[in-house]
Amino acid sequence: MSFTPRGVTLLVLMLMHVFSPGARAQVLYGSLTGNVTDPTGAAVPMVKVEALNAATGISRAATSDAGGSYSFNDLQPGVYKITFSAPSFRTVVQENVQILANNLRRVDSQLAVAQVSETITISGMAEALQTDRSDVNHQIRSVQLSNLPFTGNAGRNWQALYKIIPGFSPPAELHSDAGNPQRALGTNVNGSSHSNNNTRLDGATVSYPWLPHIVAYVPPTDAVETVNIVSNSFDAEQGMAGGSAINVAIKSGTNEYHGSLHWFHTNAALRARNFFNTTNGIPKNILNQGGYTIGGPIKKNKLFFFTDFERTVRREFRQAFRTVPTDGLKRGDFSFLPTPVIYDPLTGAADGTGRQLFAGQVIPSSRIEPAAARMNALIPAPNLSTVPGSNNYQALGSYQFNRSNFDFKVNYNPTDKSSLFARYSYSPAEIFDPPSLGAAGGDALAGGQPGNAPSRIQSASVGGTYTITPHILLDATIGFTRQRLGAQNVDIDHNYGLDDLQIPGTNGPDRLQGGYPRFNITNFSAIGNPNVSNPFLFRDNQYTVNTNLSYVRGTHNFRFGGEYTYYTINHFQPQAAFGPRGGFNLTGGVTSLRGGSSPGQYNGYADFLLGQPNAMGKDVQYINPAAVRMPGWGFYLRDQWQVSRKLTLNYGARFERYPFAKRDHRGGERYDPNTDLVLIGGLGSTPTDTGVKVPRLQVGPRFGVAYPRPRRPSFGRVTESPSIPIPFATCGIPIPPRFRRSSTRPARCRPPARSAPGFRR
Repeated sequence: MSFTPRGVTLLVLMLMHVFSPGARAQVLYGSLTGNVTDPTGAAVPMVKVEALNAATGISRAATSDAGGSYSFNDLQPGVYKITFSAPSFRTVVQENVQILANNLRRVDSQLAVAQVSETITISGMAEALQTDRSDVNHQIRSVQLSNLPFTGNAGRNWQALYKIIPGFSPPAELHSDAGNPQRALGTNVNGSSHSNNNTRLDGATVSYPWLPHIVAYVPPTDAVETVNIVSNSFDAEQGMAGGSAINVAIKSGTNEYHGSLHWFHTNAALRARNFFNTTNGIPKNILNQGGYTIGGPIKKNKLFFFTDFERTVRREFRQAFRTVPTDGLKRGDFSFLPTPVIYDPLTGAADGTGRQLFAGQVIPSSRIEPAAARMNALIPAPNLSTVPGSNNYQALGSYQFNRSNFDFKVNYNPTDKSSLFARYSYSPAEIFDPPSLGAAGGDALAGGQPGNAPSRIQSASVGGTYTITPHILLDATIGFTRQRLGAQNVDIDHNYGLDDLQIPGTNGPDRLQGGYPRFNITNFSAIGNPNVSNPFLFRDNQYTVNTNLSYVRGTHNFRFGGEYTYYTINHFQPQAAFGPRGGFNLTGGVTSLRGGSSPGQYNGYADFLLGQPNAMGKDVQYINPAAVRMPGWGFYLRDQWQVSRKLTLNYGARFERYPFAKRDHRGGERYDPNTDLVLIGGLGSTPTDTGVKVPRLQVGPRFGVAYPRPRRPSFGRVTESPSIPIPFATCGIPIPPRFRRSSTRPARCRPPARSAPGFRR
């Protein structure tokens, strides 16, 4: 058995349609519509309309119907030449027609009767308005991405241009570099939540399931062709979003080889010193971001490629001020205190009353806990002041950020009825944020996750269109995005708490429970690993399947389809209170007097020396990974009815379903306040949804009216190209009112004289 390219394409699209109820694929393509009339305004049927992509040489053809209407629904974004031709009429060529993704462009044409073969070429057009759709639609184009200034902590980020879109709050970087290595920006749209924005890259969902207010992958700015944003009055085809539906398109190759090199550099040494900075130097902060893009033909007019690479490297000198104990405090000597406040917990009553002060305000060396003595040996000595107090140690270190982004895209047009594309994106990163107290651990210098934070993000999408008949179009897209994010401290490979400090109950058999416990001492900088969310390991996947069917009949453009999304969360991050290594809170209550004054500045450290915490614990995650499964369904139907040449109605409905989230092999959990029990879905008599009822179907009706406001006509440069010279070339072409003289009536069109050139017998 053999398969032709056309047969393989049809088979793939049919399989997509059978195994998915998807939608939204039209968002990836542009649409073109219009009406063809004669000089009297009457419709001209059976006009051949050809749309030729100037960059790729790919053309699509359509024929005007009895009402003179034509439409294209699967055009790749780009600049097109539109040709209108019919017997007995002049051929009209409209050049430089910009087609954008998720936009409906209208190009009307008026054909004049021709006595010989001739062509009218219109080589320029005014900026087009979207007059046939009622959604609030915005475009960020490549020219804006190339020319407008915008930067972030990790170089250029096109999301910063959201601030030029009406209704968007100023985008801001959120979360630590380890939790957001792409440095994705969060924004509110029209006052809705950060989490209500749905972003897709070439049809693939690139949300962040755990932190849905940012995205998982941000492609390099130079790789982005256009960003389409719908912020209100959504078409029925678009849903699963409340604030905005954002579609990002990676560039495609053309018939010509095109490429670019870029390098973005910032250096703190080139910056002016802040007026309030009394030091002589400026802390080191160097960012280098460079890469390339290249695209071109693999087979002219058929197969194209585009690829890009970008490397982002940031080096920062970081400093932080910490409070560490002096040598005297490490020995238990509190005699410098003007008022004695360190009480012996072994004296007095069990409730803390009647305690006696330590003699001379010195804790005997025999009473100092061995684990505390071992940790004290690791804590660096003060380097700013030898007098006990706050911020007596300046921590210095180098912060490192390394990230790569790679995209590869192929476009293939096997026949004039079908098109396919495939894209793959890959972004690994390595981040190092040093602990501020060296071997004693402590908070990260840059305020993020202490230690190393490796990550790897991948995204892919495959889609295509197939014209079944001139009036029926099928399109489909399959997308996948995977996040692997993690962070682990430099001490993770050794059970310091259990083996070196010999504290029972700390650490555990799993490597992710290794390292120092957390010692949180009031009025002193924490030591060990104070970040309860460290380490963590995320392995989250997103699946998207979309299919759509368009059917054009007369003045109606029907569209049906739906989508299926599936989010999977697979996490290790026990962070309830103390962390997976164990933790101790030392607030000073053990060495203070009940009924006396409140614990002073040094009581917490005295508790640490005695090994007497006020609270302690260990966070245990019994299932690794903790898995959550969240499916979602969406179906829609809508009609775009062109009531007249100016009035368009968009109406339809969208149906969405969000089942109750589940675990990997059972239902979810829910705390029942009536019984004070946690219900586990799927176990015993507990239903999978634990009794939580979610709507089976959410219905969203859609209705919109598009009626363009009259404006002055604008004309491009018109060139007549007759095959034989023709006199009175403007004969039969109406003169726009703005060009007519008000005092005179337009001259009647006279037929050419028989002796005119080209009409002689």
